Amino acid sequence: MNEKIFDKDVTYRAKVRVKAGSDEIIVRPEAQGKPAKKNVVERGESQMYTTTGKRNPKRVIQLMAPEKSGDLIGDMKKQFDGFILEMGGTPSPDPMERPLKTNDPRLEVWISKERHELVVKKTVKLDPNTDYSTEITNLEGELRRCLLSNRTSLLSASRAQ
Repeated sequence: MNEKIFDKDVTYRAKVRVKAGSDEIIVRPEAQGKPAKKNVVERGESQMYTTTGKRNPKRVIQLMAPEKSGDLIGDMKKQFDGFILEMGGTPSPDPMERPLKTNDPRLEVWISKERHELVVKKTVKLDPNTDYSTEITNLEGELRRCLLSNRTSLLSASRAQ
């Protein structure tokens, strides 16, 4: 078997065939193909490009944020919005404008971006048979669950001062 030794690591496209009943391996290098990406736009380490596939070309956005970023999702959203603007589109609405989801219809939570406040509305019906302290305590537990599940949105809103 013939071996070729290179001074450094080499990567190339090739077809490899092993002959049956033999120790012989045939390597046939292929011609270098066209780049798989065209119309490449970069923002930091992130990229947007179109693939060159003949049957099913695709538009790809590859988002990357620094590992030590305080708000990974927020950083990637800014990059995504930049790519969308560059294409002439409208960026997605800021999630801070929407209310936060809760499992109890008696509890409403949202972030007021203008006033930079977290707004909580609890609704308890007046009823002589209701223990109001228990109802409010139950709503407090739901509020805690809501805040935990939306902590990324809350962190990015608190940094947006």
